[in-house]
Amino acid sequence: MLRRARVSAMLAFATNGALPASLLARYAEVKDVLGVSPAVFGLLVVGMTIGGAAAFHLPAAVLRRFGTPRTTAFGTLWCALALTTAATGVVVGLPWLFFLGLFLSGLGDACVDVGQNSQGLRVQEAYGRSLLNFMHAGWSIGAAVGGGVGTLMALADVPLVAHLALWGAVCVGSMAWAARNFLPDRAAIADEAPVAPLGGRGVAKFLVPLALVALAGISVEEIGGNWSAVLLASERGLPAGAAGIGVSVLLGAQFVGRLLGDRVVDRLGDRRALVISLAAVAVGLVAAAWAPNVPLTLLGFVIAGLGCAVTVPIAFAQADAVPGLPPHSGVTWVSFAMRATTIVLSPAIGLMSGAASLPVAMSVLTAIAVVALVWQLRTPGIQR
Repeated sequence: MLRRARVSAMLAFATNGALPASLLARYAEVKDVLGVSPAVFGLLVVGMTIGGAAAFHLPAAVLRRFGTPRTTAFGTLWCALALTTAATGVVVGLPWLFFLGLFLSGLGDACVDVGQNSQGLRVQEAYGRSLLNFMHAGWSIGAAVGGGVGTLMALADVPLVAHLALWGAVCVGSMAWAARNFLPDRAAIADEAPVAPLGGRGVAKFLVPLALVALAGISVEEIGGNWSAVLLASERGLPAGAAGIGVSVLLGAQFVGRLLGDRVVDRLGDRRALVISLAAVAVGLVAAAWAPNVPLTLLGFVIAGLGCAVTVPIAFAQADAVPGLPPHSGVTWVSFAMRATTIVLSPAIGLMSGAASLPVAMSVLTAIAVVALVWQLRTPGIQR
């Protein structure tokens, strides 16, 4: 049963990555069909992030009411229908419907995300060793598969709505099978040992630094996804067609880091692993920002990618262990902090780049990792 639960949790992460990535792979086509400017398209595609942030405390409430299996299964169905709605908006030429579909998908994804991480943590507890980093690597694998499927569908001229409907059905079926094999939620375990509650300030003392840890990791992904190609092209003189190597290198390093991350966490413990990881994020981003040539810039992205690999999984694990919180609330809070910050992160980088330069903006962004690092060094954190 335990092994099947582990496989199921891994499949849940992979499914969650695969579903939206299949639409993302066709975004160039979506933009052309809608006939909107790059600025308008940028506002439209942020709909999924806004929807996730708008969920706020909803994931915890839904999970406590319906449980992790039903939340992840029906949440994936919700996301599939929402993404098909977004595709319909593209086909009929209604940008607002495309945005609405993405927004609704973000709402559902927030619930599924907290649910799969909560289940991953239950499996991790049952095994008695770190496993969540490897499960997050499963999300990366799923996203790569989903993106590949989207690319093949586009090359085969499969209509967008049919593509999303068919792929959605595959992902819904996969998540439904996985959910059937989940371990019971913590709140459903009768002999769970009670914990001594903390006051509001005591809870915030743990959750705020954990949010910073997660944001340090997300900031690396944001720079890699949206700004690494710009940096390599504008600051290092790399041809635009080759500048995409930056995000590939960074995300590849993150994937490797997550494959190895559980062994590192088990050997060093959460706190020391975070200290090393956050230091690597800060050093890697600064190195990439100011390196004199392309190879050293890519090396900086490798260091940052390896560093950010374990930040979000550890932040979720420690947030889930904060005493005095209802089940799922800690993970929900950290997830909301990440989603809400992502909305303003890229525009902030753009504003700083315009006022100064992109290397300056990247250097300023390392402040998140530095503050999180200092906080880890000065406070004991949650002992798991």
